[in-house]
Amino acid sequence: MARKVGQVICLDGKETSAEGKTALAFGLEAGDGVPEEIIIYGGKGNVFHQETRARGKNPPEDALSPEQAATMLPPEKQAPPFIMSATSTAPPSTSASMVPARWAVLGVVLAMLTALVGIFPYQHWDFTERSSILGGILRKAQQDSEWWFCLLTPFLVAWLIARMRRDLATLPLQGTWLGLPVLALGMLFYGFGFKADTAYPGYLAIQIITLGLILQLGGLPWLRRLFFPWAFLAFTWPMLPLESMLALPLRMWTARLSALVLGLIGVPVVQEGTGLHSAADELGGLAHGQLFQLDVEEPCSGIRSLFSLLMLSALYGWLSLKTWPARAVLFASAIPLAMLGNIVRMVLLALGSLWLGSDFAIGRNIDGHQEMSFFHSLAGFAVFGVALAGMFGISSWMERTLDAKPMHSHAKEQLDPATPGRRIWAHLAATVVILGGGLLHCATMDTAYHVSPASVRLAMPVLLDGYVSTDQPMTEREQLTLAEDVSISRRFYTKPERAILASIVVSGAEKRSLHSPDVCLPAQGWQVSSTREITLDLGDGFQPTVTLMTMFRDVEDATGRRGRLRALNLFWYMGSDGSTCAGYQEHVWRTYRDAFFRNLNHRWTLLTFFAPLKAEPAGLADPLAEITALQDVESFIRSLMPHLLVAQKSP
Repeated sequence: MARKVGQVICLDGKETSAEGKTALAFGLEAGDGVPEEIIIYGGKGNVFHQETRARGKNPPEDALSPEQAATMLPPEKQAPPFIMSATSTAPPSTSASMVPARWAVLGVVLAMLTALVGIFPYQHWDFTERSSILGGILRKAQQDSEWWFCLLTPFLVAWLIARMRRDLATLPLQGTWLGLPVLALGMLFYGFGFKADTAYPGYLAIQIITLGLILQLGGLPWLRRLFFPWAFLAFTWPMLPLESMLALPLRMWTARLSALVLGLIGVPVVQEGTGLHSAADELGGLAHGQLFQLDVEEPCSGIRSLFSLLMLSALYGWLSLKTWPARAVLFASAIPLAMLGNIVRMVLLALGSLWLGSDFAIGRNIDGHQEMSFFHSLAGFAVFGVALAGMFGISSWMERTLDAKPMHSHAKEQLDPATPGRRIWAHLAATVVILGGGLLHCATMDTAYHVSPASVRLAMPVLLDGYVSTDQPMTEREQLTLAEDVSISRRFYTKPERAILASIVVSGAEKRSLHSPDVCLPAQGWQVSSTREITLDLGDGFQPTVTLMTMFRDVEDATGRRGRLRALNLFWYMGSDGSTCAGYQEHVWRTYRDAFFRNLNHRWTLLTFFAPLKAEPAGLADPLAEITALQDVESFIRSLMPHLLVAQKSP
């Protein structure tokens, strides 16, 4: 057996299994006295085990030297003599020669990320001058307090990495050239977002660039250690498109489930889209919605709390649970828990309105502005109270069940004790060239921000093809929701056999300032029965592809009797060059494509034509009514478009 000689640990010649891997043990002979450190290394210096025990003050006289101990092993089992002092705290991979390289890597990473995120003017957030990605996130958080957690995320990532510093100190810098194409891909997205003047490709770019930095400068072992902090970094970015996609489904589900709960506890309620209204009571003399009228708006849908709860569940799961399945379950539970919290909130508001009055429970409308009551604000805390209680309960349950047997990774890692100096400096140089060159290229781009004029006029005729019309001005809610420079023209055209609501919405300078009608109409209580694209022949070769929605809604009159209304809605988007898009996502993609390749910033126009059908008893629908209505709407649009088009072009 090998023994201690001075401060040197010698091989004992035995194979030891540590974390499922074969290693050669470095040991000490027992004695009495001082604490010494035992470190077990693999053939290439991998640290598999480390502990401190009391050892003898005086080493045995027959102790072997490291060289003698190594010669006692068969040739095939002899390992490179990565032998270190028993009292040393530095692993082989952090030799003095590598300290400057590690500081250089840290400096390059911090400098590049600071330049890309915090300094370089990336987007026209206020349309007068460009500001950095960080400045845009700060501006968004100031506009909407729900996004303040985004600014907290980088500090949490730094804290998570600091907790791993002892483990990371044992890892050598084994950068792989696989990081180079990842960095190049990240800079490609960064340049695309800069040229298109939109932040979302920039968010994706920073996430990809961070991944490339880990691979390029640290290597795969570093990526394994830092994967969770890297993934957690994604909560830094305000995901407004994701909010738009998820908000309406969450609002609808919250309204349905809230109505179900209220019905179960004996509160008569009628759901109309995202609205909850007290039911009419003919015997009690109560009209529809007289006791309360609630609307599950975005703050009440769960979407605002969902992102912060997802961040908390991911962080709490990483810190408190040991297995990935348990962490995944806790992370996914944030979605139903956010909905549950908002259901409790809506039920509290409905009950408060019944017992204490609508002014006390919801608030008063003062000069057209809805003031939120104290009770309303207090009910908002139910969202996080219910969600956090549920999160802690689920975590506690999984610690006893799914998380009881932590999984151990048996993947083999081959670590070199140190990365050659020339290699790490070459990786650093390549990193600076890719990222610095990308920034320099962005700085030389033609990025003057000029929004082109709209291709459609706002003014619509009062009389048209036998129709008479009345003006429908922008509502107060629309003024609060839409950007200040968004313009709306809307007229309600009628004749004895048909009514059509024509709307023209011209976007402002901000991209994505328009929304999709298939979002607002369901929120108003309409249920979409079908959506398809059709081509209209509007004359003179103008044949746009438009979206046709057929929908219905069940209504209740003052006596409580229910009937069904049906309607058609046609809409499409027109760009500044006269091009058309049938759907919202298509117009978003063309916005970015034309801004990047054509230096054309569209001022988009949304044209919608809504045609209600005559009311019918429930279950007695006329199958020809929709066909006739579609023909009438197409004929109406054909007569209207010559009054609207500034420059009529084929799409």
